[in-house]
Amino acid sequence: MTVPKLREPEDVRLGTMGWSYADWRGPFYPQDLPTVRMLEVYASVFPQGTVELDTTFYGVPRASTIEGWGRQVPPSFLFSAKVPRAVTHERRLLGGVEIALDFGALLREKLGPRLGGLLLQLPPDFTDGERPALEAFLDGITSPRAEPDLPWVIEFRNASWAGIAPEIEARGIACATTERLDVGGRLSYLRLLGTENAVSQFGEPVFDRQEEITRWAGRIAEARADVGGPPILIYARNFYEGHAPATLAKLRACLGLPVPTPPGQQQLPLF
Repeated sequence: MTVPKLREPEDVRLGTMGWSYADWRGPFYPQDLPTVRMLEVYASVFPQGTVELDTTFYGVPRASTIEGWGRQVPPSFLFSAKVPRAVTHERRLLGGVEIALDFGALLREKLGPRLGGLLLQLPPDFTDGERPALEAFLDGITSPRAEPDLPWVIEFRNASWAGIAPEIEARGIACATTERLDVGGRLSYLRLLGTENAVSQFGEPVFDRQEEITRWAGRIAEARADVGGPPILIYARNFYEGHAPATLAKLRACLGLPVPTPPGQQQLPLF
C-alpha cells in the first residue's frame, strides 16, 4: 500500500499515552535520566508532538502541576487529557457538566494553545439506553454559558453507539476512533490501544502490527488531503505493540515524517 506523504508535519500530531515509564529507560530515554526530566526530553524528541494525560482521569491536578507541564515543553507541543472519572464513570454524565466545564476551563487557562483535546472516555457498559444522560450532558457543555471552543472528544466503547459520530460532530464535538470501535464520522482523534495487560513490560515491541499501522497511515493521510482545520491527534498505548515509542516511529515513517533517534541511543547531557 502506497501512503501519500503529509504536506506539513503539523497536519497530524503523534504521541503516546503517558511518558513516565521506567521501562523506556534504555530503548528511549537515557538509562540514568531522572523521572522529573522525562517530559522535557520526550517533548524535545517530538517538539510538534503531543501526549495524552491519563493521570487526570483519577482527579483534577493542581494548577501548579499543569503549569509545570507547560513549562517543560515547546509552544508547538500539545497536551490532551482524560476528563475525570467523576464525570464519566461515577456520575455517568448525570450532573457532571459543572465538573467537566471547570476542568476544561482550568486546562485552557494553564495550557492555552497547548491544549489538544479533552477526552470523555465513556464506560464500556454505557449503552444507547443512557442516551438521555448523554444528550443532557452535551447540551450542558455546549450551552452559551460554557467556555467556547473547548476541544471535547468522546470515546464510545459500546457497539450500541455505532454510527453516532455525525450526530455528535454536528454539535461541534469530535468522536475518538480506536481499532476496537469506529463509530463513523471524521478521523480526528485516534487511539491505538491494543489489548489490556497484553504485556507486562514496556521496553520493546512484542507484537508486530506493521500492516495495521500502514493501513492507519493511509487513512490519516487521506483525512488530511485537504489542508486546513485542526490536526488529527493520534496516541499509541504501550499495550498496542509493547513499546509505544516504537509504534510512533513506524507510523511516522509510514506518513513520511522524520523519525528521530531515541535519546537513549544518543549521548544526552543530563545537567
